[in-house]
Amino acid sequence: MTPWIKYLIYIAVFIILFSLLNFWLNTHPPKFKSRETPGEYGLDYEKVRFKTKDGLTLAGWLIPGKKNSPTIIVGHGYPFDKGNILPVVTFLHPQYTLFLLDFRSFGESEGSVTTAGAREIEDVNAAIRYLQSRKDVNHTFGAYGFSLSAATFLMAAYPFKAVVADSPYASLHDIIGQLYGYLGPLKYPFVWMTEFYGTFYGIDARKYAARIRVPTLLIHGSADNQIPAWNSQKVYDVSDKKLAELWIIEGADHGMSYATNPKEYKARVRGFFDEHI
Repeated sequence: MTPWIKYLIYIAVFIILFSLLNFWLNTHPPKFKSRETPGEYGLDYEKVRFKTKDGLTLAGWLIPGKKNSPTIIVGHGYPFDKGNILPVVTFLHPQYTLFLLDFRSFGESEGSVTTAGAREIEDVNAAIRYLQSRKDVNHTFGAYGFSLSAATFLMAAYPFKAVVADSPYASLHDIIGQLYGYLGPLKYPFVWMTEFYGTFYGIDARKYAARIRVPTLLIHGSADNQIPAWNSQKVYDVSDKKLAELWIIEGADHGMSYATNPKEYKARVRGFFDEHI
């Protein structure tokens, strides 16, 4: 065997093993459980459990708002849980009922694998089925998501009246490309192998792309170094401008849009839901 063939084999083995390791680590993150609960903010709440069609039990908090108030389903980012985003979303209460859920494999929910939104679409579906089964909950729904959940809410085709998506990624293919972005043009073999591994979980990375179907406010920090702002720009550019609104917050890093200007942030988000729900 000639030396150059050996080198090619070594390179191929490295690509296979390195991409497999990254795939495993990113789909099997450690559990992060916040200590904060709505009670610490003086809010009455109910701990709930509900089932997905594939047999997982998910956890959520139901925070009742005013009588017959519309319901906002709230999702967290990767690799955190519902308690992590609690401080950011309480400003919507009591005007809205809030339902915070832990996606599969996160927080108090069952599961050991996260799929960056592919299977999490069923988690959203299960949450809506659960809420629709309750007569004490208004079945007018909005969605408010961050990062992972923002993209999932955009990918889901459910009866939301409006969606606020803070720092979403444009597609699974794009976020895999971002994962290996530091490799420049050398990233493509790693992207291809990672997408191939995803097929073992029934995931077609190019199939799961964010798309706007209802009035949607896209929020993104211009300095986001995890999911660059071009992701929201890309979603906005291909969307019906009658439905889509894009707000780029200058200087904000990933997950820091609220902290950069809390007063304006709360006013924009609350105003958007007030207008469309």
